[in-house]
Amino acid sequence: MNPKTVSQLKSELLAKKKTILNLQALNKHTAQEEEQSMKDVIDRSDVEGEWFTKERMSHHWKVELAQINTSLQRIEAGTFGICQECDAGIPVKRLRVRPDATLCLDCQEIFEKESGSIRLSGPTPSSGVIH
Repeated sequence: MNPKTVSQLKSELLAKKKTILNLQALNKHTAQEEEQSMKDVIDRSDVEGEWFTKERMSHHWKVELAQINTSLQRIEAGTFGICQECDAGIPVKRLRVRPDATLCLDCQEIFEKESGSIRLSGPTPSSGVIH
């Protein structure tokens, strides 16, 4: 992958990271305001529903931040965009969608098939095994 593309992807990752950090700060600030405004049971029910949604979003943002940080570390190490299995380049389109991708599409497909076959091994209800 050429240095210009890597630089562009790094800029996109840093911008996305900044956006997520801002969303997390806003989410935390809003949650604190909502806690102060809980007055009756109906309001509390609404606030609890909103809290649950915000917690799910918070978890999603934490996972996404971890992926972005891992990708930024791989950029610094010079391993970003290189398949860990076959050393082929990972397509830029894939990296835009999954910046934490460490496998090219072919190796990812093989990994998923092997993982699926491991999960399917052993007796199944239709295999005729009597317990």
